[in-house]
Amino acid sequence: MPIGDSPSSEHPTLIDVADARVALPRDLAPMRPRQGAFAFNSAEYVFELKWDGLRALASRDRGVLRISDRNGGDLLPLLPELAQLPVPEGAVLDGEVVVCDSRGRPSYDLLAGRLGPRAAKRGFGPVFVAFDLLYLERRALIGRPLLERRRRLAELELRGRTVGVPDHLEADGEPFLEVVAEYSLEGIVAKRKSSAYLPGARTSDWLKLHVTPRADVVLGGLVEDEKGGTLRALCGQYSDERDTLVFVGEAYVPSFLARWLDDATRAFAAEASPFATPLPLRTGTRWLRPKLMAIVEHAGETGILRDARFRALRFDGRLDDCRIEEPIEVESEPATSGSDRPRLVLLQSLRLNPE
Repeated sequence: MPIGDSPSSEHPTLIDVADARVALPRDLAPMRPRQGAFAFNSAEYVFELKWDGLRALASRDRGVLRISDRNGGDLLPLLPELAQLPVPEGAVLDGEVVVCDSRGRPSYDLLAGRLGPRAAKRGFGPVFVAFDLLYLERRALIGRPLLERRRRLAELELRGRTVGVPDHLEADGEPFLEVVAEYSLEGIVAKRKSSAYLPGARTSDWLKLHVTPRADVVLGGLVEDEKGGTLRALCGQYSDERDTLVFVGEAYVPSFLARWLDDATRAFAAEASPFATPLPLRTGTRWLRPKLMAIVEHAGETGILRDARFRALRFDGRLDDCRIEEPIEVESEPATSGSDRPRLVLLQSLRLNPE
């Protein structure tokens, strides 16, 4: 007789499958934001600081701590300081590994220095900044609304020198981005309150909004000006229509990075241009195989880089992520607060080590 079909039972017994305990997945990929066109205010969203670090998932399964980058690579050998990260048994946290400068601001450059061959340990950290809870007590939360996941994460009261749980701001993205700009930080992320977590997806439920526009690009070549000694990077992105590498512009390489980038790319030299469209061959051009991904800042616009500046090589990205993308526009509502509340949220978020 099936469960619940006894003569005394009026209704069958139903099991909430969504609340069942499951094995923790080992191939989970982080959910990623789309590019937002501009800051906005909306009661349907919360806004968080965008961390200038390395996206990571942290889990503990049968006592074993695992911290992986967004491609599944093991980060613990590179960042052994995180070996005592207080992740609860049966939980999976989504977050960012950051290293901060002397003013408490996260810096990708300082973090990248620790991951490079010389492992220069400058700055403060690393710290795992947890901003989402995907599994708890082996129960999947990815189908639950964002606000519920955030509430459960806060209830864990994670404490320690290697972990931080930042606050978020309701509704007011415009004043929040203004305050973030005052502190010379990267930007903010807008997240729809009701959104489920879609592993590996790049979705408009999450939108990234930069103070200074940024892009992930493929390095297709370098051009050295023999007279001035300056170095410029030739940048490409993939077109969704033909999946080909399209030239999107040049990025100035700061003088203090020029020699390092020139040396770091020597092993990727190529005889011909990797771009789909022909480019004029200029004196001092060195083509590269399309294997390296970089972060550049620019003056805005889709599909073309203007006044671009090379920031760093990206160690955790996939070349396929470097795509020409149309920014998402969201209609803005009137702000509900001034700058005081956004500033408090920012300062709380930057207070990474409460102990």
